[in-house]
Amino acid sequence: LSSHFDTFYSERYLTTLRLRQLPNLLAGIAYEHLIILANTDTYGGGGIYNSYTLTTARHPMFSPVVVHEFGHSFAALADDMAEYTPEYTPETEPWEQNITTLKDLSVKWGNQLPANVKIPTPVTSKNKKKIGLYEGGGNQTKNVYRAYQDCRMRTNTAQEFCPVCQRALKRLIQFYVTEGPAADDVSRLILLTIAPLRCTYLSSNVPITK
Repeated sequence: LSSHFDTFYSERYLTTLRLRQLPNLLAGIAYEHLIILANTDTYGGGGIYNSYTLTTARHPMFSPVVVHEFGHSFAALADDMAEYTPEYTPETEPWEQNITTLKDLSVKWGNQLPANVKIPTPVTSKNKKKIGLYEGGGNQTKNVYRAYQDCRMRTNTAQEFCPVCQRALKRLIQFYVTEGPAADDVSRLILLTIAPLRCTYLSSNVPITK
């Protein structure tokens, strides 16, 4: 599939542009989600919403990276880290469910915030497990806020998705399995196990160079 690094000038952003090949390769295969495994031990990955997850098959951090990229490709979750150039302006509320510019917090996790929450919420051990408005997210250090101090969408060391990301995943699972709230228990089980998802794996055997 001619996967390659350096997408958008990021040395670890791994993608493929051979999207026309995918329907032919997957013809006759039933799947809900596509994971492409690149034949390299270089660190990196990529997740494109409603398209595919792509990660390196032989890097030691494969497991946490593929979960992170799954968050992008399955639920359209944004990166919670802050390290690149600004992409969001205060005048626009991001469409991703796990970040906000405070333009319209009501459509995000406003109803989950404690009363009199500080903006930005201090990053302290006391707030480690509290939902707040922590500055830094969507690859920006300023004017974009995330809900939790740490999350699978922020670091490889986080043990799980934060509550806001879990809610976004759960909502999407409910959308797929039923139209009503009766799927609450079912979606919780799926969220914990991811077992009912049929994930088709493709191997990109062409050696990858940076």
